[in-house]
Amino acid sequence: MQLNRRSNNASVHLVEQLGRGGEGVVYAIANDANVVAKIYSQPPAAEKIEKLELMARMSNASLSRAAAWPIDVLVDEQGEVRGLLMPRIQARQDIHELYSPRSRSEAFPEADVRFLVNVGISLARALDCVHRNGHVVGDLNHGNALVDEDGSVVLIDADSFQINAADRSYLCDVGAPLFTAPELHGRAFRGMHRTQNHDAFGLAVLLFQLLFMGRHPFAGRYSGGEMPIERAIREHLFAYDPSAASLGMSPPPFTLPLQTFGEEIAALFLRAFARAEGSSARPTPSEWIAGMEKLRSSLTACSVSVYHQFPETARTCCWCELELES
Repeated sequence: MQLNRRSNNASVHLVEQLGRGGEGVVYAIANDANVVAKIYSQPPAAEKIEKLELMARMSNASLSRAAAWPIDVLVDEQGEVRGLLMPRIQARQDIHELYSPRSRSEAFPEADVRFLVNVGISLARALDCVHRNGHVVGDLNHGNALVDEDGSVVLIDADSFQINAADRSYLCDVGAPLFTAPELHGRAFRGMHRTQNHDAFGLAVLLFQLLFMGRHPFAGRYSGGEMPIERAIREHLFAYDPSAASLGMSPPPFTLPLQTFGEEIAALFLRAFARAEGSSARPTPSEWIAGMEKLRSSLTACSVSVYHQFPETARTCCWCELELES
């Protein structure tokens, strides 16, 4: 199949296949190691084409660093849109590989607590860039955030983002319930208009899982029996909230206390998962960047393990204490 860039009609030659997803296949491009092509299994609908063309026109250096942002549309011999060009992302792992000590030791063998904090800062910066350009990720989850060996994060599946133009919004029709804000549960993703405040909930979940070894903030012990995570989100049962005990919810055993990383980080999580319906006070990415940078500057080394760092305000190493308990 002959493919050309719509912007200048330059031919594009596909070489090796790099990956395959639900929508299509990603290929390397001959003579250009900096971009890749995503070819859709089925020709996209007219609205999708409008969205891709708009995103290509909006492309800039900051967006290309933060996300796999479309930089051009690919057409076949008949002029039909068949795919897109986007920046190539080198040697990256899914962010969830950092959650547990076991997977972290395999994917990032040199990673320590400071590295996790740096990843959280980079994730917040990537989302902040999307927001500053006026858009919403919509389906922010641990499957569309990739981490490089230096701790930098790039968001993928950018063609599914909610893109806001002057006269209309091109919506994100997919979502992951475990990263979806409580006020959106029970509603269909298709046709849903989402806000940057909704992204803020997903960001807080990802940051919590980074710092708390993969624990979901709404996974806990419930005195009333089984409590699925989706229901806990819907009912605002943040397991680490001090007030959750009055509602029968408590953290799982052998977990770090909410204040482990300092009162400021704890306060940000409490705001992010507040019980107020449709809370508009969730921390923004820029607030998380500031809070995580302060946490990074406060980290001190443990005398027992080089991989352990903890806030200097703490009397003892929280990681050593957790290992002793569990």
